[in-house]
Amino acid sequence: MFASFIAGILTFLSPCIFPLLPGYISFMSGESLENLKTDTADSSRFSPRFKAFLGALFFGLGFTIVFVALGATATSFGRVLNSYQTLLSQIAGVIVIIFGLHMIGVFKIKFLMKTSKINYEKKSFPFFLNAFFLGIAFVLGWTPCVGPILAGILAVASQESSVTQGMLLLFVYSLGLWIPFLVAALAVNEVISAVRKAGRYLIWVERIAGALL
Repeated sequence: MFASFIAGILTFLSPCIFPLLPGYISFMSGESLENLKTDTADSSRFSPRFKAFLGALFFGLGFTIVFVALGATATSFGRVLNSYQTLLSQIAGVIVIIFGLHMIGVFKIKFLMKTSKINYEKKSFPFFLNAFFLGIAFVLGWTPCVGPILAGILAVASQESSVTQGMLLLFVYSLGLWIPFLVAALAVNEVISAVRKAGRYLIWVERIAGALL
């Protein structure tokens, strides 16, 4: 559980998520960065910071639902193939090591470097629903950031004795990713400053995540 939570934090700090935080927060809130920085409300009854927090709440809800569903599926699949448990755990172990080496940079797996886009009108739904859909798309589209770590945790989940345990493992991972998004939504100025300073150090976050795998 502890490793899953740390893995969620490392996913948040990865090079293809953390530098894009200002954009994520702006999209989730439906507000410009300028409004978020000054916390100046327009005609809306909600302040930009509150909208950012609410957006982050629904964004996290979107990706958490997908993560937990994946955890349940992995555990169920593992239980069905219980008679092959030893072989499956060995295969899963090899896959996790390969993904770890990919994240460290020993080699790169091309299909994991691809992303997908789901396009829809930003104003077609209330901002919090836009954030919710973005959370779902985030899991399905951001394989360079989420894929290797998620695969490792799903491999562990497939070995759990009950579906509930597998779901809990993925929920804890999701919390490790969700909580920093909520904090970032309330501290936009600090986030922008941190993104500017982080730069080249972020690659080491990915390597630490690879070593953890």
